[in-house]
Amino acid sequence: MRVTNWMLVNTAIRELEGLRAQYARAQKRVYGRALERPSDDPQRVIEAIDLTGMKVKLERAQRAATDAKEWLSIAETSLTAMSEDLQAVYETMIQFGSPANQESTARENLALQIEGLRDAIKREMNTQHRGRYVFAGWAADTQPFEDDGSGGVEYKGSKHKIEREIAPGYKVAINIHGDELPYEIIATLTEVANAIRTGTVEDVTKHLDKVQAAADELLARRSEVGLAYQQVEQFEGYSRDGLITVEERLGKISGGDIAEAVMEMTQAQQAFQVALTAFSMALPKSLMDYMFR
Repeated sequence: MRVTNWMLVNTAIRELEGLRAQYARAQKRVYGRALERPSDDPQRVIEAIDLTGMKVKLERAQRAATDAKEWLSIAETSLTAMSEDLQAVYETMIQFGSPANQESTARENLALQIEGLRDAIKREMNTQHRGRYVFAGWAADTQPFEDDGSGGVEYKGSKHKIEREIAPGYKVAINIHGDELPYEIIATLTEVANAIRTGTVEDVTKHLDKVQAAADELLARRSEVGLAYQQVEQFEGYSRDGLITVEERLGKISGGDIAEAVMEMTQAQQAFQVALTAFSMALPKSLMDYMFR
């Protein structure tokens, strides 16, 4: 069958009419609703604006809560690891009191164990989350603990905590800054390792109280982090429930998700314009086209 210009024109018209109808339906979703004009119902328009603002805040709070839980979870994991390492240090120090561990080889093995645990604690103090240091306070881009050259470490971070707004108007700290950690224990463990190599049982066991005190301090920090995590989960639930309520109310007022409707209308408009341009280039030129150039 021969395809005539008239057939091409009719096809183009049908296609464009279909796209125009699609655009009209999408446009109706945006404008053809209960609140087509502010003057239709000013009170409901104001309510819709307020609810939209609240929806944005609740969505932001949920994202902040997710981020806060990640930070707090990493912090709790590191604090737990440090506590377990200190417990192992305590047990190793007790073992040194045995006569069987007074030989030079046994002493060296125990000293190496202490130094290995010390270094593990140092690594946990410098732990990172997504490239940022968890225990550095605001200075999360700076390594918080550096060797002081004498067996201990120095804190180089900030004494301010990072906060997240997990609910409208409510913030929670999501990290522990390094100055709250018992980092002096690093120097103590260096002394313990040296004492195991060359000292007496008393030289080693006199540090047991410091190790226990450091472990207790870490336990207190873990409790703080655990409590903060519970608060975040609680407020995350409030935000989630609040968001559902807000969206349901917005749906009743406006007839649907405005953002989704606007996106659909924009896509339909773009499709119509693209088709219009394509058909104008594909259809043959007429005498009138050349006359009105």
